[in-house]
Amino acid sequence: MNQDEVAKALLGMAEALRTQDPPKLKMAIKCARSAVKLDTNDETRARCNLQLGKLLFFYTENFDLARNHLQLAYDKMTQMGDFAARERMHAISMIADLYIHYQNWPARPIKDALKHEILHTRGFQTLTNKLLFQLIATALPDLENVLFQEINKIDNDSDGAFDMCHYGIAQSAAASNVKMELYFRITKTLVTYQLMHEEPPNEDVLKIGQLIKALEADPADKAHLEVIKDFFVCTKLAYMFYQGKSRTSRQLLRQIQKQQTSGETTIQGIRWLGEASMTLFACVMNITSALVQSNPGRLEKYFNLVVKHADDAIYKYTRTPQEPGVVRCINMIKMTTLEMMACCNVMACRPEQTLSNVRDMLEMCNRSSGPLLYRFYAPHIQYILGLQCCYFQQYDYAEKHFISALNFINPDDTMSHNKIAFINLNLAWTYLNQLKMADYYEVAERLTAPKIAGCSQMLKSNVKLLHAYFSYLTNKANECKTLILEVLDDSKAEDFFRLHGLALLLTSLIHAVDDKGVKPTFDWSKKSQDHVVILWSHHLYERIIRAAGADPNGEMVRAVMADQEISRKTLDVQSLMPLVAGMPTVKLLQVGTDLEVVA
Repeated sequence: MNQDEVAKALLGMAEALRTQDPPKLKMAIKCARSAVKLDTNDETRARCNLQLGKLLFFYTENFDLARNHLQLAYDKMTQMGDFAARERMHAISMIADLYIHYQNWPARPIKDALKHEILHTRGFQTLTNKLLFQLIATALPDLENVLFQEINKIDNDSDGAFDMCHYGIAQSAAASNVKMELYFRITKTLVTYQLMHEEPPNEDVLKIGQLIKALEADPADKAHLEVIKDFFVCTKLAYMFYQGKSRTSRQLLRQIQKQQTSGETTIQGIRWLGEASMTLFACVMNITSALVQSNPGRLEKYFNLVVKHADDAIYKYTRTPQEPGVVRCINMIKMTTLEMMACCNVMACRPEQTLSNVRDMLEMCNRSSGPLLYRFYAPHIQYILGLQCCYFQQYDYAEKHFISALNFINPDDTMSHNKIAFINLNLAWTYLNQLKMADYYEVAERLTAPKIAGCSQMLKSNVKLLHAYFSYLTNKANECKTLILEVLDDSKAEDFFRLHGLALLLTSLIHAVDDKGVKPTFDWSKKSQDHVVILWSHHLYERIIRAAGADPNGEMVRAVMADQEISRKTLDVQSLMPLVAGMPTVKLLQVGTDLEVVA
């Protein structure tokens, strides 16, 4: 038996071991490695490299070794011409996914190889479409991160991304493939939202609507059509949350929830998200809405659902191979959910739960998805720790965490401008709370209207509140009133209850407010579990009803005073610190930048 036959036998043995129940993956990888070491011809060597690369790709996190074998296979198969076209496209697809997953190698050779296969290889349209999506659809740096992954987007190459979208649209239209044309058209709107931060042209949206209606006429396409609708709605919904359009997003949010009850899941070919991923995405959208509207009860309900379903899905995917993009999607949904739950716990003065959420985030970064998860979420973790330090009145540590968050942000991220402004906003509040005016002026200079013009409306409204508070402290009453009115209008339009409440309470420091004006904030504050707003609103309401003649010993006044006392004790640093005294993760609050060491 010559070496080529031995190599093929070893590859057959590797596949048999892989498909056993339970699979013997280590032995399968050993067989493939043994095959690679044999002295074989180029064709057999390429297939050995491809199979070993696939095993490492699907079943290990040895990204560098997987890439090396896949690259060797791709290079050899390129020399073989059309004979090995299908395997060659599989190899470059996995290399592209590894780059997106790892982002540790030069992008240009990968992009050039993808473009070459897309433009010159014929006969494998599904694979060609997949390569197009890998070149277009992106690793988005926010909630939309879970939508797709894309190299052009990582490089902020908007022209290249749009060109490939148009190419995909043209090819799909020429082949009368309406489903794929819809995917490429919706991906184009996604690129518009995330790279341009603007609404897509009306004609593009209308065309998508027409194509969806055309698909509705065929009952056989119902299952796939629902997935496409989900994709379209979620791209819009994520952008609306980015813009802070809480109220106007409700109809789309209800539509996503309704879609999850269809039960139609059998789809052949390319699809957006699977059933498990889509359920998780719908939950995380509800969590985002709950956080924006300061509804901790609803947030906790969906948080528990996401953690359960995400853990189940991750466990399933450890036994059933999935492309890294699928696992990455689940991981980032869970990380985003943990982040939002941590913010809720900070606000509700539950520091032990906040640090538990941070610990879970760090553990996920260390055990999955390579360095990409950590690189993306490190600024978020630092921000959460900075918030918690503020509640502990450890402002020096809070400042260090916020500055560390700024240092962790990749300036090339498409969302970096909004992230940087958001961290600077928190840093400015930290300085203003301590009356460190020189430091405040330096940071506030980064938050002027021209410098945050491209940021979300929600952030702009919060910056107005900051400037209003500064105007109050510096006795600029008219400027303060003007800014507060703008904040009240913004918050009413989109149901930013907390922002509205804080603006109203700040108004009470300038001129008299009646009980009818304060009562909505007073009632809402108890549901929000936000003890800062509870204490402030209850103190103001007590003062108003006492001035109106309420009995100081009456039931209402006593109840208001009791709620104040509970919030005052809850916010007391002497009450908060013992809650975390015995936790190993409390060290994170004083670490500053070196999160990985503590984790």
